[in-house]
Amino acid sequence: MDWTIAGTVLAVILTLMVYSYLLGDNALFRLAEHILVGVSVGFAAVTIAISVFVPAVRNVRDELDAGNTSGAVLYLIPVVAGLVLLLRPLRAARPLTNIVVAFVIGTVAALSLAGTLAGTLIPQVGATMLPLTHNSNGGDADIVGIIGNVVLVICAVLTLWYFQFTLRKNRSETSRGNSVPQTIRLLGRWTLMTALGAVFASVFLTYLAALIDRISFFLRLGS
Repeated sequence: MDWTIAGTVLAVILTLMVYSYLLGDNALFRLAEHILVGVSVGFAAVTIAISVFVPAVRNVRDELDAGNTSGAVLYLIPVVAGLVLLLRPLRAARPLTNIVVAFVIGTVAALSLAGTLAGTLIPQVGATMLPLTHNSNGGDADIVGIIGNVVLVICAVLTLWYFQFTLRKNRSETSRGNSVPQTIRLLGRWTLMTALGAVFASVFLTYLAALIDRISFFLRLGS
């Protein structure tokens, strides 16, 4: 049996099942959706078992064979915690599994916060502090780079100004609608909307690339 042909036929069938949603919600689309979720969960479970659980058990065995009890305990704790999570469907084990889940969520939240600060917030703050005549690599920027740096600083200031809520509103200024703080906040709102629009456009381009790939797939089959 030629598995390449079988895989191609299966890909065509699943693609058509997904595109059947264009005719409305139907059983074929829901079946393809369930297959996608099931395969994703199964793949994640196998990956976790092979890449995390099995190496952890192997490390515990190696540490015990070497007589390093403290090292074995460090590897044994996550193994036991993972086994405890398997008992979550049991109502009697819910209090114990809740502790493990809370620890996991707290750890993930802390890592996400640290990653956001180190990977996004701090670099963006640092980018607004660079000389306007320098690029991100530390070299001299051309006229386009200088304009980009100026726009970056202005947009950052406008966005931060939009999120300040310490100024008391003056009714006369609010009614006129032409006060300087209100105008700056309006510009900050438009800056934020432009940034969100760019993010949405990048997500749309990702889906568009996937659509083009599927269309190209069908065209290659017909050629």
